[in-house]
Amino acid sequence: MRECDGAGMFRPRGGGSIASVFVVPALAGLLALGHAGVAVAHARLVRSAPAEAARLVAPPPTLDLWFNALLDESFNGVELFTAAPGGHPGARIEIGPPAVDPADRTHLSARVPPLSPGRYVVHWRVLSRDGHPVRGRLEFVVAGDAARPR
Repeated sequence: MRECDGAGMFRPRGGGSIASVFVVPALAGLLALGHAGVAVAHARLVRSAPAEAARLVAPPPTLDLWFNALLDESFNGVELFTAAPGGHPGARIEIGPPAVDPADRTHLSARVPPLSPGRYVVHWRVLSRDGHPVRGRLEFVVAGDAARPR
């Protein structure tokens, strides 16, 4: 129900104004949508080479990661480890510094030394252009005699 305030303005009972009934919920909804847009703007890994759980005949020359957002040039990191029991990182393996591909700013790459057969864990972190850091990991296996460095 509405009541007249004496100046010709109708207000909902309880003293609230029309603005508080319609404008405040509308603004709250817009604010929620704005935050949802920010949440989905963070970089997400869309592809990698080697792929998660890949079983390779030969060791990869590089670790390549592609994301759904442009990457910042700095604060990106890729680390390679042997896999310890339970899939935990074991010994750290020195790799080249990660670099954002200037032709495709969603692509991050790092050179890898020759690897022996075994399981490996990759830990990565990137800073997307929206300013939010994102971390992840993947595992792969180098298998067979063809994997041994010559």
